[in-house]
Amino acid sequence: MRKLLSASLAAMALTMTSPVMAQEAAEDPAADMSREQVDEIAGMIAGMFQTEPLTEEQQTRLPAARQVIGKMMPEGFYGRMMGDMMDQMMRPMMTMFSAPEFVLMSRLEIAGDDVGTLGEAQQAEIMAMLDPAHDRRADAVVNVITSRMSGVFTAMEGPMRNGLSRAYAVRFEPAQLADISAFFATPTGTVYAEESMALFADPQVMQAMMQAMPAMMSGLGDLDAAMIEAMAALPAQRGYDDLSDAERARLAELLDVQAESLPDLVKPPETMDGPASADAM
Repeated sequence: MRKLLSASLAAMALTMTSPVMAQEAAEDPAADMSREQVDEIAGMIAGMFQTEPLTEEQQTRLPAARQVIGKMMPEGFYGRMMGDMMDQMMRPMMTMFSAPEFVLMSRLEIAGDDVGTLGEAQQAEIMAMLDPAHDRRADAVVNVITSRMSGVFTAMEGPMRNGLSRAYAVRFEPAQLADISAFFATPTGTVYAEESMALFADPQVMQAMMQAMPAMMSGLGDLDAAMIEAMAALPAQRGYDDLSDAERARLAELLDVQAESLPDLVKPPETMDGPASADAM
């Protein structure tokens, strides 16, 4: 269960942040999860977000809602916005991790303090020996990822526009949709419609989010300890050895297997801090 939960959360994170990476992980034969498993988890996640069908009244608002969303998200907008946001997020990180100090520490079996004693000229000379393209590698990586991600988000634009239109049809009355549309027709409203969603990818917003990250992480506290404490208050999971003879017989019947095979079928329970035994890995 813990592995499934971890895989589900990882798949959700990958889907939200990098569908390309999630797809390529599924295509890689050495990846932990097969394409079928990724598809299954994606289906499970999608099933968590079931929505009620639009009412007849909401259906009548849908054309007006689509008109509003069309002004906020014109053709090709989402791909450009998300591509720019990915570039703004990744380029500083890649620049930092491609700095000579980081690269040399990863390429040489020497202590970090020893790397720090090297002068800039010495570092540059060693870098040129080990990686003649080190000054272009980070840009190449970022350019590939952002261009691929831009294409992915462009493909997501249609479903995103449709979902937003339905959400607006649910949340806003016809008169409110008319007011929004009328505002978007004004010079200021036109600019706002074009910029409203792009503001979420603005460097000012991104910087504020990154600055808030330490506070967000510290706010979680010792999450592992809290989880372990919460699990300790619940009845323990049970393994094969914990089952009675009657339970073992019934389990074999339910699984349609021989009772003798149950010890190999029933895995030891996992704990929050890892599997109960090496066999549970």
